Amino acid sequence: MLAAGCSPSEDAKAPGEYVGETERTMSDLGRRDVFLRVDGQSFTKADFLVAVSMQDKIRRMCAGDPLTGENKPAQEYSVWAQPRTLSEILRHALIRQYVSKHGISATEGELDAYVKVLLPKMRRKGKTLQSVAAELGKEEGSLFVSYVEDDALAQPLRNHFDTEHTLDITDDDINAVSNRIVRYQEMAAASNSVERAALEKAIEAVKAGEDFAKVARRFSTTPNEGDDWGEYLLEELSDNPKLAAWVRDARLNDVSGILELDDGFSVVKVLDLRLEDVAEEQDDDVRRFVWRLARIARPYFETPDDMTREEIVAMLSEYRNKKLQERVGKAIMEQAVVEWPYGTNLFPKAEAPVRTPPGRQVETKGEKK
Repeated sequence: MLAAGCSPSEDAKAPGEYVGETERTMSDLGRRDVFLRVDGQSFTKADFLVAVSMQDKIRRMCAGDPLTGENKPAQEYSVWAQPRTLSEILRHALIRQYVSKHGISATEGELDAYVKVLLPKMRRKGKTLQSVAAELGKEEGSLFVSYVEDDALAQPLRNHFDTEHTLDITDDDINAVSNRIVRYQEMAAASNSVERAALEKAIEAVKAGEDFAKVARRFSTTPNEGDDWGEYLLEELSDNPKLAAWVRDARLNDVSGILELDDGFSVVKVLDLRLEDVAEEQDDDVRRFVWRLARIARPYFETPDDMTREEIVAMLSEYRNKKLQERVGKAIMEQAVVEWPYGTNLFPKAEAPVRTPPGRQVETKGEKK
């Protein structure tokens, strides 16, 4: 999707045939030099520069930045802008060539639906496709409209390849998902019942006076935690609210009931509770309670929630569209003739800038700080 220009992406993937004699980088090419041909359609460095400018302006729109002038986000974007733009030029050329050959088009409704989702991401909600194109400028705006029209073809392209009607969702499909959810719920409930029963026996043994660590070695799937799980401040337990709630009122040698934590069922014991000076980043040392805990842990198997018919349809649609999209991309690439007159290594590897701490000088070869 064009909206992917709102966030960083992977390096360009540029398959095809190298047909030149001397490899060159984009910076070596003149504006009229052709760096890519797709089924005979040529793309020059001038085309590339327009695409880079368009993607930069789209990114600025998404970030709420002005469309001209330097800014830090734009500088960070420029590190990956060129290979990403190269990938987008190739992708859109492949789509355009394929749909032209096979007479595939998007309806006005499909185009409008795509625009309605795209423009709010660019912070242009309530605008029209043409008004945003005008804001981008003549060349960038024209390219933007063509890219939007290409991306609106995603569903028509999937429909074209859906010869087995895998996108159609029947009552049998929905019932199959519902039945699987029920089976998983039953299996998880049975497993969790076994795990809780084991911890109930562990609690009985501890209450009978048996050493907590020995009980942990017998019942826990992580028995070393029966000796010492770790030391924690209350704020460090914020990701485990049930544990934090119990610890807040716990005293030395207290043993919990069964707690359902993020990583499973646990029975927790306080081995040590003390006040310590704790250093904070911006304040002086402050007094904080520190709990040293041990636990007996057993796995918890998450039970899948029930799903409505609409949720099942949405889940199946997303999965099937994704699988079909992989087929679309592979088929389009296999049928295309892609040529790179100067090779695909068009950009030197970007190097991260050297950051020098304040008051320090960078040592260069033959010099000392």
